[in-house]
Amino acid sequence: MGDRSEPTEPHDGDASAAYERIADAVFALDEEWRFTFLNDRAERLLERSESELLGTVVWDDYADAFESSRRAFERSFETQEPVSFDAFSPPFGARLEGRIHPSETGITVCVREVSDRNGRERGTRERERALRDAYEVIADPERPFDDQLEALLGVVRRTIGTEYAALSCVHEDANEYIFEAVDAPPDADLEAGNTAPLDATNCERVVSTERTLVLEDVDEDAPELADRAGNAEWGISCYLGTPVSVDDEVYGTFCFYDLDARTEEFSDWEVTFVELLGNWVSAELERRRYERELEESNERLEQFAYTASHDLQEPLRMVTNYLSLIDRRYGDELDDDAEEFIEFAVDGAERMRDMIDGLLAYSRVETRGNPFQSVALEAVLEDVRSDLELRFEETDAVISSESLPRVEGDPGQLRQVFQNLLSNAVEYSDGPPRVQISAERRGDEWEISVSDEGIGIDPDDQERIFEVFERLHSHEEHDGTGIGLALCRRIVERHGGEIRVDTEPDEGATFRFTLPAARDS
Repeated sequence: MGDRSEPTEPHDGDASAAYERIADAVFALDEEWRFTFLNDRAERLLERSESELLGTVVWDDYADAFESSRRAFERSFETQEPVSFDAFSPPFGARLEGRIHPSETGITVCVREVSDRNGRERGTRERERALRDAYEVIADPERPFDDQLEALLGVVRRTIGTEYAALSCVHEDANEYIFEAVDAPPDADLEAGNTAPLDATNCERVVSTERTLVLEDVDEDAPELADRAGNAEWGISCYLGTPVSVDDEVYGTFCFYDLDARTEEFSDWEVTFVELLGNWVSAELERRRYERELEESNERLEQFAYTASHDLQEPLRMVTNYLSLIDRRYGDELDDDAEEFIEFAVDGAERMRDMIDGLLAYSRVETRGNPFQSVALEAVLEDVRSDLELRFEETDAVISSESLPRVEGDPGQLRQVFQNLLSNAVEYSDGPPRVQISAERRGDEWEISVSDEGIGIDPDDQERIFEVFERLHSHEEHDGTGIGLALCRRIVERHGGEIRVDTEPDEGATFRFTLPAARDS
């Protein structure tokens, strides 16, 4: 709009003529916000003549048109400094760009209308860029969470135009506010780990109400907060913060603030943007807490299983040894019933040992698993074929498979999955086992299917079979510990997948499980 840092008073005759010739709308207001001058462009913009508007208060007829810029008007007059503004005006259906020039008796406003289309397109591009930048931060699985937080704070801070951004953790009972992550100017004396009294901050209002707080001008919008140390001593003049919750309890705040009051309101989109990413932070903190608790639970489970296996294996070994000693030393004196009893006891001890070993393996899926790598399932299947070769020959089993893909996973654990599923397919077949293995790509995953022609499973039992120690048949009918399928589920879930069975009694069963596709596939 050109340089108008020192405009001439529009009431001057020459100045009035000059204002009629420029392309911008120009109008003047006195200290009571009453119109004292309008050029032709201003009359067209406001759709009323100068004679109609002279002496009327701008906020009476054009409050909606200039409401978002009202603080700019007031600030310019109070500070006697030129102030620029740029805001969308719903009544005009356009974006208004302008500059306010103060004098001792009022202000002169020079404004031009930016077409709705251009303004909206620019706003749309800015929003798309902000969303894209935020997505790139939160969608990077290799980026540490602390780095994600710092980058996300920067994205939001730049988007909404504040100088400071922070994620806080609060302890309401102790009146403690902790800066967990900070994005601030280099010369600011503020860093992660700093603390402050909670009741000295605007965030206390967010925590107590569990609602987003929007303050373009703290002194004007919330004078009851103006005396708080964060505002009075630190100089915070505008604030936008939303609560962060974990497990339905307020954890802290996701907040943005500045030392200068804003001349324009935070838009609905800006508030929504902050709330949206605050919700992501809440979800991520909750997920991380769950993972820590799960890790601790897994460690306790493993410790329990290890202790139980150690404490139980020794007496079982003693029972087996003594039974074998009795058989060797007194075998000639024992009748057939006694021999059978000893055999049953030894078999029971061995089954118990297998169950203990299975429980220990189940408990160690998370804590003793190997890092994921690109795994060729063809090679995994060949290893399992080799391990079970004797059993396949004894039962005349036929194992056929389509070409299998590469996946991201733990080779040893995936080998356990195939071994358990193939062993079950052989165990629960009426005649010579027939097993078909196939794979189908589904987005970023592969669905692996292992189908047999065995005895099948009743629909009511299709979920129960994946629970620990759940057996559908007696030991006399079929061998097994009741842990194999539970172990398969735990391994598949560790890989981020799911496992299920499609089956009907006497019609065979198809076990389907998903695994992440290898990154190089």
